[in-house]
Amino acid sequence: MIETDDPNELIRRLRRYAFWSLVVLTIGVAASTRRFGAVAGVILAGALVLVNFQLMTRIVDNMLDQPHSTPTLGKLVFLATRLVLLALLLCGIFLVPGVSPIPVALGLSVLVIAVLIEAFRQVFSG
Repeated sequence: MIETDDPNELIRRLRRYAFWSLVVLTIGVAASTRRFGAVAGVILAGALVLVNFQLMTRIVDNMLDQPHSTPTLGKLVFLATRLVLLALLLCGIFLVPGVSPIPVALGLSVLVIAVLIEAFRQVFSG
């Protein structure tokens, strides 16, 4: 049986799981590679995902508060600009000396790991 949770509590749990998975991945990459670039790649990509998740929750909350508002050109430009900025930041992460794609991919996966942890929690708690 799936729990009916407060959406804000679910967001808080996902944020917490994502943060702790970033910590564990950072420790694992640091222990296995002992390279600054690899650790920086995990931390920067994970931080990018966490900040993006925080901003997306605020954007969705604002959209839900105004259910009858129609999309305007300004909102569409804002979302497109945000995506371009995220892509530029991700490209900038690869410019850090010694950063390789695998640690960056691990950092980008922290939210996916958080969702999997929450799914397992829901399955095994009920």
